[in-house]
Order: sequence, then structure tokens, then C-alpha cells
Amino acid sequence: MPTLTVYELRQYTIVPGRLDVALERFQDRLPAMFARHNIRNIGRWSVSAGAATPGFTYLMAYDDLAERERVWSAFYEDDEWWRIRAETQGAEEATERFDLHFLRRSPIWTPARLEPALLSGVHELMFAEIAVGRQTAAAAYCRDTYIPLIEHCGGSVMLVADFITGPALPKMGFMFAWPDADTRQQGWKRINGDRALAEAIAAQRHEHGRALLGRTGSWVLDPTPRLLPEASFA
Repeated sequence: MPTLTVYELRQYTIVPGRLDVALERFQDRLPAMFARHNIRNIGRWSVSAGAATPGFTYLMAYDDLAERERVWSAFYEDDEWWRIRAETQGAEEATERFDLHFLRRSPIWTPARLEPALLSGVHELMFAEIAVGRQTAAAAYCRDTYIPLIEHCGGSVMLVADFITGPALPKMGFMFAWPDADTRQQGWKRINGDRALAEAIAAQRHEHGRALLGRTGSWVLDPTPRLLPEASFA
């Protein structure tokens, strides 16, 4: 059986006025260094709306956690990283806090290339807490009802993954791409007003005592240049 891809999601809360530090590092200084150490940085974004702004988010992919430990050990032993950090940091720390999450690709999702126009559209990151003991039912609901509805309303799936670490497990993570902010806004109005979705959630509450998915976090993301060189999360 092939190893499922492991993702590392890093969410940085940036000191107000210092977002330029993150953009300079990850947009201009680190891509070549990541490539040298075989770190697959498949996405990077500034955060335009969510729990903490200004913010910066980036996503890496690995074959497994052992690969993650190996490539990052080599990265932190590289003097160039410490030089880049010192040159971009300035006199004080630019990051207020960062949250690190490990996720595993969901078996209900197969990565696909995005249309080029979506690479510069509006992206959205969501976390959803899963009813305990109901992971299989929740995955089926996402595959058969929830994700198809989002796609019907104009969103494209970038990522569906299960959390390996963190609080409030089990939990799933989703990333969606929207052509623009208006499509996203109108799409969620249609999704939240969908009668079939409301009936499905009501049936879940009747059977399980709660909805299978509970949203625990949502962020609107602006992709930085050179977001996805291959336009794929594969």
C-alpha cells in the first residue's frame, strides 16, 4: 500500500506592519533553499480574514513524517537560513505566534490540477470538528453531499485532509478556491440556504445527536505569486 501524503500547515500571526517580512522570506528568499533541501512548499498565502490578522500561511507535503524530520533537520543546519532570518527580521521579532498542524490526505479526495485562473483567485481554509466515532459517516457526507454542493456553487477543492495532531480531534481540514470574492460570497449564501443540505444535517442530528461536521475555524487567503508551480497539490 502506498504511503499517504502528509501535509504540514503553518499559520503565522504577524506583528502589525511586519507582513512584508514573511512575504520577502517566502516569496523571494526561501523557494530556492526549499528546493535545495527537497522541501515541497506547495502553497503560501497572506491571510485577509480570519481569527488573527495580519497573518501568513504556508503548506508543505511529505511522503511521511520521517521525511519531514529529515528535510527540516538539514534545513536548520544550513547557515543560509540563519543568515536569511537575520537579514529579514530586523530589530525585533516579526511573528507573534504560529500554529503548526499535521494532516493526512483524506481517502475521499484525489488531488487535481486547478484552472490557472483559480491560482490568483480567493482561497479559503476551513477546519471542521468531526463527531467522535463518526469519521466514516462524516467522510461519506463530505464526499457525497457537502463537497459536491460547494463545487456546484462555484468553489473548487484544493485539499481535503484529516488532522493527525492538535486539539479537538477528530477533525478535517479543507481548502477551496473561488474565482473571486463575489463568487465566494454568493456561493456560501446558496450553500447555507440549500434545502437538501439542511435536511441532511437535520437527519444527522436526529440519528447522531449532532451534525457530523462542526466548523471550528475559517480563513480567507490571498495567494502569493508562484503559489503552485505545477498547479497541483499532488
